[in-house]
Amino acid sequence: MAKDFETRFREEVYKRKQRQKRHAIRKFSSLFLIFALVVLLVYLLSQENIISQIFNLDIHTILIGIFGLTLITILISYFVNFQEFGRNQKFSIFSLNTFKSLNTFKNINSGDIKWKYVFGLTVLLLAFVYKANEFTINNYAHTLIYQPKPPKSNQYWPWKNYGSIDPVVANIPSDVETSIQSVAEYIAREQKDPYLQVKALHDYVVSRVTYDLDVLKTGIRPPQDARTVFQTHKAVCEGYAKLFTELGRSIGLNVVYLEGNVRRDLAPVDLIPSILRFTYSGYDWTLHAWNAVKINNQWQLIDTTWDDTSSDESGISHNTNYLMPPPEVMIISHLPELSIWQLLKQPTNRDNFEKQPILTPHFFSEGLNIVSPKQYKSSVQKTAVIEINSPPNYQKRIGAIFTKAKKTEFSIGEFLGYNQSNQGKKLGQKCLSQIHTANKTQISCQFPEKGDYQVFILSAGKKIIPIGQLKFHAI
Repeated sequence: MAKDFETRFREEVYKRKQRQKRHAIRKFSSLFLIFALVVLLVYLLSQENIISQIFNLDIHTILIGIFGLTLITILISYFVNFQEFGRNQKFSIFSLNTFKSLNTFKNINSGDIKWKYVFGLTVLLLAFVYKANEFTINNYAHTLIYQPKPPKSNQYWPWKNYGSIDPVVANIPSDVETSIQSVAEYIAREQKDPYLQVKALHDYVVSRVTYDLDVLKTGIRPPQDARTVFQTHKAVCEGYAKLFTELGRSIGLNVVYLEGNVRRDLAPVDLIPSILRFTYSGYDWTLHAWNAVKINNQWQLIDTTWDDTSSDESGISHNTNYLMPPPEVMIISHLPELSIWQLLKQPTNRDNFEKQPILTPHFFSEGLNIVSPKQYKSSVQKTAVIEINSPPNYQKRIGAIFTKAKKTEFSIGEFLGYNQSNQGKKLGQKCLSQIHTANKTQISCQFPEKGDYQVFILSAGKKIIPIGQLKFHAI
């Protein structure tokens, strides 16, 4: 009888110790998660416009956030239950017994712990933390790896003396174009200047690759890896950027492939059939890809896709507007996923990105400055007034035309291909342009009725060049 009592007593003592171990583990895990939650909340509260950022989160982030909070709540409830257990058993967190129970971690048998559940919980927690702070974590990672900073100069842009395709690319022997490596090495041998070397790589991509419009028309996307693009000479933005990346890295350049968005009104939506837009109604048509490259210890931005414009009279498709422009020019139209790659001292957000006037690189290269309006969309009383400052001795005339926004399907993207065959074609109604002082132009657009209007600002010299785009709501 005494033996049975002793056996049962030992079993009860063992069970009690096991309960204490489990509760100690729960307490430790809960305290850790509470600490992580507090750190996350402090971080969120330190961010600007946190309310608008929360409302702009995608549904996947929201669902993962709800799941994570639910998980933390459940574990906190374990902690509360543990505290209740402690009170019932005269077990205080400040007592010696508490520290004795925590010392039982040393005696826990690994077989008592379901390590697969611990591993699964850890993976879920890490996934939650990463998804909730994906861009922040990637920003820190890119900062540590690449250390991007605003460039001190953009000495060649706007490339007035180097507007044509680099002679090295124009005269490259056919037997060299057998691989990406051989092309890159040939360019590196023939062009020693580091900036002109990068321009030659840019010119090669722009001159050899054609934008694959069939992707927009059919929704069928061929492989966009560098090797496939090199062989087929067709690509969308992803393929352009990946081929440039591979060419640069083949000769030891530090090239980064960037993803992000362009302005909503600059996305090629009008080229996409309506049935395809309806089928993929949830797709973000503003997604885009471009590059950053490090030259002489300075990071520069490049978009080979947007420099592949309509063929000019020589039959060569080439431009240098987005070849190492100042970051202040690039941010007008390109917003990278990772804000560190804006290369600005004060990065902007998506809301401010969409609100700024759309101004082309020509606007900045001609030394112009828009005085008003300062936002892309404005409401007016039938008449819109635009004021632009120009540098001394500016020889061109600045004008504008407008169209009813709902009745037109063209955007400033069509003006980028504007040539002699377009001249004489009425694209919209003219605005009144007046030069008030030597360096200030005032443009007045008189809208015939209420509604939304698109205004295109033009610079007229030997050629008519689009330099800006604005929207007005006439009330």
